[in-house]
Amino acid sequence: MGRFTDYTVIAWLIGQHWDSPLAIGLLIFFRFSPFFLIGPLFGLIADRFPRILIVRIAQAGVGSISFLFGLLLIAAIAPLWALYAYVFMNGMLFLLEMPARRTYLTGIVGRRYITSALALDMISLNMAWFIGSNMAGVLLDTVNPGYVYIGLGSIGFLNVILLRGLPILFHPTTDERVESFLSSFRRGLGFVRGNRVIVGLLIAVGLTNLTGFTFESMIAVIAREQFDAGPLLFGLLISAQGMGALIVAVVLATTRWRVHRHGLMVLTAAFMMHLFSAGLTWLAWAPAGFAVLMILGMTTMGFSIMHNSMLLMLTPDRMRGRIIGIQVVVLGMFPLGALGLGALAGVLGSAEAIRVVAFGGIAILLLIVVVFPELRRPTETIE
Repeated sequence: MGRFTDYTVIAWLIGQHWDSPLAIGLLIFFRFSPFFLIGPLFGLIADRFPRILIVRIAQAGVGSISFLFGLLLIAAIAPLWALYAYVFMNGMLFLLEMPARRTYLTGIVGRRYITSALALDMISLNMAWFIGSNMAGVLLDTVNPGYVYIGLGSIGFLNVILLRGLPILFHPTTDERVESFLSSFRRGLGFVRGNRVIVGLLIAVGLTNLTGFTFESMIAVIAREQFDAGPLLFGLLISAQGMGALIVAVVLATTRWRVHRHGLMVLTAAFMMHLFSAGLTWLAWAPAGFAVLMILGMTTMGFSIMHNSMLLMLTPDRMRGRIIGIQVVVLGMFPLGALGLGALAGVLGSAEAIRVVAFGGIAILLLIVVVFPELRRPTETIE
């Protein structure tokens, strides 16, 4: 809930005080640039240290920087570079936590229930998305944003307390502790290169993060230019994606239906994300925009759960941190795409730029389908 409150507040601040699509694109760039800068390193850390300890350290860090950033906002000494610095540090802590939390969760449930467990995890995340973004819209109308970040800092510290006492589950072997980071990374990279399914999956995920999430990086601009949104409507529009994502997560977590062709589901969701991202740019009526954003939330959630569960099913436990670290690099295509889209929007306009990027992504997705037919076949897990 804190993460989505944070995202809504800071996007609103930048969108209102710096009227530039590039400024919004840089917000996404700094939040996710740690993914391709140091993603593999944090993945290796998740294979060398107790994973639940890493999660607790990350939460303590989030609490600290949120509290300090709140003080800067209250004192009115937070220029644009300070916002970007905060976003970058927050992105680093999220990246530190993500591989550790995901591998810890997989260690609890085992391969058989990975998809359901990820869906349950996403249910809590997307309930928080809906509540947090709407709460941010209300708070922006009533209080100084600095006090919002004081509250977010308190949530981080509370999480550290809530995580006390959870079992370690994972103990690195002596060889894994003394092996150099470079050797560990090479072993992980060699495993990926030897599996065409994983290679194709990572390429598809990288492309979709580069060209398929265009609506997320430009939603503040779309809300202002197409729907003339105030803070309350802006929070509601952001929550629409969370609502759609929640629906898909609940279905996957509560039904007996078992997915056998994860790759096919990933490709289908990727195509839909590109199409509806472009479609959003032709709308001028806020309720229609809410509906399309809700559909986009459904497709992005299906895409996320399917590609993450597929990757975990194809990876041995003691290598999962490294493989997720490599996955994080391709997820890092998102900030590059946001930065490029922001620059292109300055030339073509936001709507036209989104359409160009989305339809270009569709063309490359078709090529991936042809080159990697393995993605359309049933998923074969490692025992």
